[in-house]
Amino acid sequence: MKHIRNKTRLALPKSDEYLFRLGVALYGFASINSFMTEIICHIDSTQNRTELLDLTSGRVIASFRKTMNIAKIKYPQIMPIMEGTLELFSILNDQRTDFVHAYPITSSKDGKTQILHRRKDNKKYFEIDSEFLDNFISNLDKVSNNLYKIREQVKKNIKNL
Repeated sequence: MKHIRNKTRLALPKSDEYLFRLGVALYGFASINSFMTEIICHIDSTQNRTELLDLTSGRVIASFRKTMNIAKIKYPQIMPIMEGTLELFSILNDQRTDFVHAYPITSSKDGKTQILHRRKDNKKYFEIDSEFLDNFISNLDKVSNNLYKIREQVKKNIKNL
């Protein structure tokens, strides 16, 4: 991390762990967003993955929701997993927006740690702390596990055709 820090004059948090968590959260979200486009295309062969990858995450969510209508008919056994995945990924999308649009502050918890802060709805303020990022990463893992389950079921049905 020192090598990276030496490349910039940006005021970065001293904690390498915090920066690592932030990077994992951002990269992991992009990875899961891509995985969702793969699932959409497995279920709905009329979809174009390249075009889906160009969409905002909110639009990928909308496309996933529409794909669930096809899945209800073709793969009813995966509907509970798809519903849970959609719900959790929607929450993660909102949370990702929170830390992407946050700004750096000195933490109110110890008065010295640099951390991201989010002002939301003009009355809701919160810090993007390590606990927030750990929960975010943990929920990304849950969505990933669900997407693997969905893909396994869908691919199994595709092979049986």
